[in-house]
Amino acid sequence: MALDISRFAKAFFEEAQEHIASLEALLVAVDIRSPNEESLNAIFRAVHSVKGGAAAFGHRHLAEFTHDFESILDRVRKGKLALTKPMVNVFLKAGDAIGAHIDALSQDRQPELDTMAQLRHMLLDVGSNTSAPDAIVNSAPVPRYRIAMRLDRAQFSEDAINALKEDIAGLGSVSHIEIKELGEKTTAFSFNLDADIEADELRESLEFLAPADAMDIIERDATTTATDTAVKGVPPLADDPAGDFGFFEPLPETTVTTAAVISAPQTTDADIQLSSLVDATSIRVNVVKVDQLINLVGELVIAEAMVAQAVQTINTDEHALLTIGLAQLSRNTRDLQDAVLAIRMMPISFVFSRLPRLTRDLADRLGKEIEIELHGENTELDKSVIEKIADPLTHLVRNALDHGIEPPEERLAVGKSRHGSLVVSAAHHGGSIVITVTDDGAGLNREKILAKAREIGLEVGSTWQDEDIWQLIFTPGFSTASEVTDVSGRGVGMDVVWQNVHSLGGKIEIVSVPGRGTAMTIRLPLTLAILDGMSVSVSGETYILPLSHISHSVQPLATDIKTVNGARVVLVRDEYIPIISLAELFNLPAPTEGTGILVVLEMDNMRTALLVDELLGQLQVVLKSLEANYRRVKGVSGATILGDGRVALILDAAYLVSVSHSIATDAKSIAGGHHGD
Repeated sequence: MALDISRFAKAFFEEAQEHIASLEALLVAVDIRSPNEESLNAIFRAVHSVKGGAAAFGHRHLAEFTHDFESILDRVRKGKLALTKPMVNVFLKAGDAIGAHIDALSQDRQPELDTMAQLRHMLLDVGSNTSAPDAIVNSAPVPRYRIAMRLDRAQFSEDAINALKEDIAGLGSVSHIEIKELGEKTTAFSFNLDADIEADELRESLEFLAPADAMDIIERDATTTATDTAVKGVPPLADDPAGDFGFFEPLPETTVTTAAVISAPQTTDADIQLSSLVDATSIRVNVVKVDQLINLVGELVIAEAMVAQAVQTINTDEHALLTIGLAQLSRNTRDLQDAVLAIRMMPISFVFSRLPRLTRDLADRLGKEIEIELHGENTELDKSVIEKIADPLTHLVRNALDHGIEPPEERLAVGKSRHGSLVVSAAHHGGSIVITVTDDGAGLNREKILAKAREIGLEVGSTWQDEDIWQLIFTPGFSTASEVTDVSGRGVGMDVVWQNVHSLGGKIEIVSVPGRGTAMTIRLPLTLAILDGMSVSVSGETYILPLSHISHSVQPLATDIKTVNGARVVLVRDEYIPIISLAELFNLPAPTEGTGILVVLEMDNMRTALLVDELLGQLQVVLKSLEANYRRVKGVSGATILGDGRVALILDAAYLVSVSHSIATDAKSIAGGHHGD
């Protein structure tokens, strides 16, 4: 029965896109004046790997394009072609074209062949330059190989065989190609190759076409003839019960003394099992399956909470084993939950990796010289957070490049270096991830922002603190650009950044010093699936507060609470902070006079005292989307199911803090208020 390889196509598309991402990162980082040899080899291998897969799966246009691309890269890495910035620009565009082509194929769409044809001409143009300053002529003998493969006919079409011939032609000088049909299922393919390439690299280049145990590579010296090394595949092959397929026949005694055998050794079943264990370091799993697993673990957490609440109603002395078992269940559930959530955790490098290319291209368009540094690329956070933070982070970088960093002439005029600096970093802080975009540009202009705010009708005060002024740039329609370009000036983007970050339960902080630069910091939760919370009671209803935003709780004396211009504040640890009543905010019946507890929430260096009736205890809750199942509600970030089966709302700490400081605006001198969002 013929093997259907269409099921392997998805893996090829995914791996090809990974190769293109690697290609882009390497090209952006390459030092044009003194390129690293290993980097050039890695660039070549990335394109070569895509070509091999494209040929094997019969994608002729992609195979031809990447064949031309790798031929030019091969000349560059061998010092026969000088690397230039225009050349790198063309290589990057070629990588984009390959990525778009692969994306179209993966979605069963017709690729843009015209675009690829244009870029093919551009590649051939840059490859026509034969100048190579200080090129080193290698006088060492070129390695000579005899290669034989056993190919499964069910996996390869005639087009794939023809593409294979073109593929090996790109490696070096090819001769004595022989093809033998070995029955209906197998083809023996052998040839001589003279190529300046290491045997291991040669095997790596061809391993996509044939597994190690179906390929033999023999290195020939200058005295070895093609006849001496006419390996396996030249004579017809018979079935071999010994397991070597009759494909790799022993070489003559004289040949062994003049040739090094590089083929993989024979392996036993035990060797194969051990090899499988060593190589199986990762597996590809559909994210839908991961989400289903996380959802089931969430339901398990809820069920465990229900059991725990039911156990509280019985005599634990009489059911000691039940209590012990429940404690063990709770620990195992927590460990399982942490392990499952870790599956969704991804390094933020998935977002960071696109920034060097973005910086390079945009700096060229703006006529600026900018160097970017990335720190904390291995910092992990939930996949859903990564997907939603990519666009906001990209826009913050674009904003820094366009508005922040000055052109070289302006920087030199104020005593700065020609090259601007952009630093993007990520790090864990408690239960949050902190992402910071810092530039050494001109900084935000307070007066210019105030003038623009008044122009569009915003009410602003001249006594506002800088941190309040900076938040105005997130207002919809706000832009200080003098003219509209394809980069900025339309007043859209920063407001979307604010909305996206706040939808994730995050916050943006801005610190700017005129003439020295600006730092924009995003604080986000690590995951959106499960959180540790504090359950509180208000007028008989139960609410959940994120534990990460709770500083402490107090039961104040009546003398500690004061009213300033209609806003209540409380003295806590020598600081007056505004009070917000949850009952009043949600129009619930007022609690009994003189009772209540203040839960102090802290966010972005602002504090708010939330008045509740009672603290019920800490618990871990599974977040359910309220917006997806009902609608968006201000002050509520989601919902959860409690142990008794009731639904409890999870409060939005950022909203509560901002509302309380908005109420206390007139008491800013005491409460340290905020102008509001």
